[in-house]
Amino acid sequence: MKRLLSGLTVLLFHTAAAYGQQSQPVEIAPEDLSDAPSQPVQAPPAAPTPPPSPAPASPPAANAQPPAPPPPPSYPQPPRSYSPPAGYGQQPRPYAQPQPYPQPRPYSPGYAPPAYGQQPSYPPGYGPPPGYGPPPGYAPPPPRRYYHYYPAPQPLPQRSVIDRPFTIGGGGGFGGLQFRDADGNVDSRAAGSYTFRLGFGLHPGLILMWDVEGAVWGDRFSSKQQTAHLAALQLFLTNRLFIKGGIGAAHVDQVGGPQVWEGRWGGAAMGGIGYELLQGWHWSFDVEATVTGAHYAETVDMPAENWTNWSLVNFAINFF
Repeated sequence: MKRLLSGLTVLLFHTAAAYGQQSQPVEIAPEDLSDAPSQPVQAPPAAPTPPPSPAPASPPAANAQPPAPPPPPSYPQPPRSYSPPAGYGQQPRPYAQPQPYPQPRPYSPGYAPPAYGQQPSYPPGYGPPPGYGPPPGYAPPPPRRYYHYYPAPQPLPQRSVIDRPFTIGGGGGFGGLQFRDADGNVDSRAAGSYTFRLGFGLHPGLILMWDVEGAVWGDRFSSKQQTAHLAALQLFLTNRLFIKGGIGAAHVDQVGGPQVWEGRWGGAAMGGIGYELLQGWHWSFDVEATVTGAHYAETVDMPAENWTNWSLVNFAINFF
């Protein structure tokens, strides 16, 4: 930017010089004025002076210093306006004189400062300072309250799985049926077994129930079946293992063969053991084995007999 301004300034100076040379007056001889036309004759412009030829450069010396660069051109600076600030040239404001400290107030006439350990003496005409009455009474504080922090209630324990106020269930499996007559003849057959129970809890782990235990066998020619209805107790030794037993009456049917009868009843007794494989909140699935024996007394038409049915593996489901 500075170089551009420098070039413009030099060009301006050269233009002004050329214009001044063209505006200089030309002298004309008097004899030439007669023949001169009425219009003034201007001299032809002067031929520009050729620039001087540069002098041949001399070879530089061995220890010659390089030429110093030309100084930068100086330009006239425009005048700057300056106004003094407000209050310039005025006298400074005098500082306020410090005020003396107030003198201590003199004692009243007739008053002397008391000595150490003595009561002050008052001048005549002044009595002792007025007395102050008792402070106002305050209301008694409110009764103190005692806060009792009770422990958080403990969660109720979960109900025991063997606590069963009411139970109903049943199932079936594999077992057998055996017949023994008065002469000692024995006939044993593999049979299907079944069970059914309806109970009421006497205590957690102890159930009084009506238990049905039976077995049935049959082929194309005959069939035999015994069903015992028992009042039984079921006792849980652990949360899963239980035993049961009961007494009641049994009913036996035989169709085919030399003897055919229906509805013969006799006394019966039962014992068994079981284990609950699965236990839910309101149900269980167990496997058990029972043996039920019944005795049928001699009648006019039938001799005395003993029948036994058992369940080797009975699968039962219970709801409680």
